[in-house]
Amino acid sequence: MSTKFNKESELSSYKILKLNLKAEPFWVMLTGEKNFEYRDIKKWTNSRLFNKDETEKQYDFVKFTLSYGSDKPFFICEYKGFSKIKNVHVKYSTGFEVNFEDERWAIKLGEIVLAGNIKNRQGALL
Repeated sequence: MSTKFNKESELSSYKILKLNLKAEPFWVMLTGEKNFEYRDIKKWTNSRLFNKDETEKQYDFVKFTLSYGSDKPFFICEYKGFSKIKNVHVKYSTGFEVNFEDERWAIKLGEIVLAGNIKNRQGALL
């Protein structure tokens, strides 16, 4: 079990992979139900996962932000590495589906250690 943090500044000494998400995967990941993030094997993603000498970058955590902006909902979870995967077909409890045949990166996620700017259905911050 990992350490929980109270504010983002407590994570300043850690290496954090920063990624943006659309709403459907964000909310299902926030519940802990979806514990992999799948990304296309493309130059941009590769630049986040590999150094210029093609060695893997080392991260402690992954920060996922809903859309773009510092005021947007986010959560930070443990980074557990990545691998290539193909033929994934998963339907989550929200109805959100991940379906692909081609090869992609699968970033393994651990426990959520911090979440922020999360609002309930009435618009209040949690």
